[in-house]
Amino acid sequence: MSYDTEHVRNTGDTPGMITGIPTFTELLENPSLAALYTSIKRSESTTGPELVEAMNVSKKTVYDYLHKLEQAGLVSKVAEDTGTAVYTAEEFELTLTVRETEVSITPELIEVIAHKDEYPAIERVLEDHGIVTFALAHDLVKEHSEGDVTIRQIASLTDLSPGIAYDLVEALYSILDLGDSESAPTTYTPGDFDEDDSDLLEELTDT
Repeated sequence: MSYDTEHVRNTGDTPGMITGIPTFTELLENPSLAALYTSIKRSESTTGPELVEAMNVSKKTVYDYLHKLEQAGLVSKVAEDTGTAVYTAEEFELTLTVRETEVSITPELIEVIAHKDEYPAIERVLEDHGIVTFALAHDLVKEHSEGDVTIRQIASLTDLSPGIAYDLVEALYSILDLGDSESAPTTYTPGDFDEDDSDLLEELTDT
């Protein structure tokens, strides 16, 4: 998939253009790169040595990734700590519209992609259905956690099988810590299904 740079923007305090579209695309495909970006974002600021210690990749790979993310405008050097550069992650948003359905690629979605090697359902949806379907499913899972849609509706709206939809819901509940400690994804019954899914999708994507 190609991306239109006009629709990719930094959404931080000083919005600017995210210039490295190939790097941005790699974030969606490389869980190690996604994990490094996510680690910086979660810590708010961190150093190269701290990332080397935290990541399961080589020191050279960490610094190659940092350089790549910095050149793309996805991370910035904000200070020098005793001669060591301190990095912070930039907020961003990419909006895609496919078949009149609008989805957004955000840091939260990148955090989920960073876990794709741990959850087969994430990798399967990305490989078999692509990032747009995955982003839509991600948004619907959050709606599910609020009781607004069922798993069967998620499956119908995304063209996923009910089993894969359930596995994806379970994975995202775990990664994003959705619900309370006693809640878990609930399955569906035929009576849960509202056949007018097109209206539901329009309502969700308009909000």
